[in-house]
Amino acid sequence: RLLRSATARRAVRPRSTGRRAAMFARFRPPWWHVPLPWLTGEDADDAALWREHLASRTRMGKAFAETNTPDWPWSSWTRFQGVALTSVTFGAWTLSGASCALALAFGSWRVRVAIALYFCVTTVKKAPFLAAPYNYVARLETGAANGWRLVCAFKPGAIDCSTRPHLLCSHPHGLFCAGVSLNVIHSRNALRVINARRVRLLVHPLLVNVFPLIKDWLRVLGQLPCDRTTARKALERGETCAIVPGGVREVVWAGRVDKEHLYLSDVYGFVKLAIQTNAPLVPVYTFGESLSMGPDWVPFFPTRKKLSYLINAPIRFVSLCQRWFVPFPNGALVTVVGDAIDPGPPENDPSRDRVGKLHAAYVDALLKLIERTKSEAGYPTQKTVIV
Repeated sequence: RLLRSATARRAVRPRSTGRRAAMFARFRPPWWHVPLPWLTGEDADDAALWREHLASRTRMGKAFAETNTPDWPWSSWTRFQGVALTSVTFGAWTLSGASCALALAFGSWRVRVAIALYFCVTTVKKAPFLAAPYNYVARLETGAANGWRLVCAFKPGAIDCSTRPHLLCSHPHGLFCAGVSLNVIHSRNALRVINARRVRLLVHPLLVNVFPLIKDWLRVLGQLPCDRTTARKALERGETCAIVPGGVREVVWAGRVDKEHLYLSDVYGFVKLAIQTNAPLVPVYTFGESLSMGPDWVPFFPTRKKLSYLINAPIRFVSLCQRWFVPFPNGALVTVVGDAIDPGPPENDPSRDRVGKLHAAYVDALLKLIERTKSEAGYPTQKTVIV
């Protein structure tokens, strides 16, 4: 009986060990994904986009191995600086508002007075844009150093921001707009390609007007509140800007594991802005952006979507524990830049018909750009829908 029992245990153990090994193999370098497929939904029949994201991440890890480059932030001093700055910025981007609210609610009177004084001073005297920090971050080439890529799907010299300001339209929003930020705006090589000294990113007003500390840092990097007046003034004085048309509502769709959802069906403001300022529209799309902070596995998506649209704030799962267990986006983010679309002669109050035609032309160009470059980017079967 004992002999049969021992033999049975030896027969069963490999199968159990194999299951555990398969599960924990997900922790092998590059360590980044929690092995809970029943929770994240990666094994579901309709999770094709998430599986492509994982496969792309695996290929990036192999590319590091082939060049004998350790896939760690400290593989070089330059890379460490880029990862550290990005992680701190994205972490503060997420936590600064809530932390300030908690400090005001539960902090001592000294803490509340200090916060009040800080807001009084920074409201009267906003942090200015500084070229030195901007250029420093651009020299780090954080995206390229960490396996990300920029694909220029336009003719050389076709986009020249030195002679005319352009409006770069980035999709999808994701949580942090990481692709357009690190592959284009804060990349010296990308700025050379489009012949721009700098690109001003238009972000949610809370990020540059309200959230403490992070608002000052983002303003130093040249980011501006995304409102009609500010955006128009920036373009009219010759500044090339980047905007994320999908906005907060597109953040809600980020993290869907089946297909890419771009919130564009009734977004016309950026098109009207281009006509008013005579700024060409440049479609910019980042593969892997929407899943770079993991899938949104929280249930009741239709209800959360309605509430998010109502309060103009995303209600979704947020995980700051990503690549190397820090708030650095996961995956091989590949940003593609398409041909510029000329809006035609400037007009202060364009008709709905003109805005609608340019909007349709832009959406068509964006979808064609995605289809044309998805195989090169590593997402050959991705399906993209406009919502």
